[in-house]
Amino acid sequence: MKICGRRFSGRTRRRGCVLIDTAGRLHIDEELMKELQEIRREVNPREILLVADAMTGQDAVNVAKKFNETLDLHGVILTKLDGDARGGAALSIKAVTGKPIKS
Repeated sequence: MKICGRRFSGRTRRRGCVLIDTAGRLHIDEELMKELQEIRREVNPREILLVADAMTGQDAVNVAKKFNETLDLHGVILTKLDGDARGGAALSIKAVTGKPIKS
């Protein structure tokens, strides 16, 4: 967490966009979810987006629900919508979280 705090001060905060990739956190791992809460407190981001794989289907809904409860998401980005995913996850995620699907 010290790294996050040091990296997001002064000059870095004036950038247009800085991404923090949390590298595949699992919503079932409470320890990692707590770490995300700490990162949020340390960095104080303007926007938090969850990037989810549309091919995971309805499990993406469970992931989005838990991440939203933990971090109060601003939106969700779904990948692989150009494949054979049918978009049911998008509709369900919007319904369960109330957050927009962003592109």
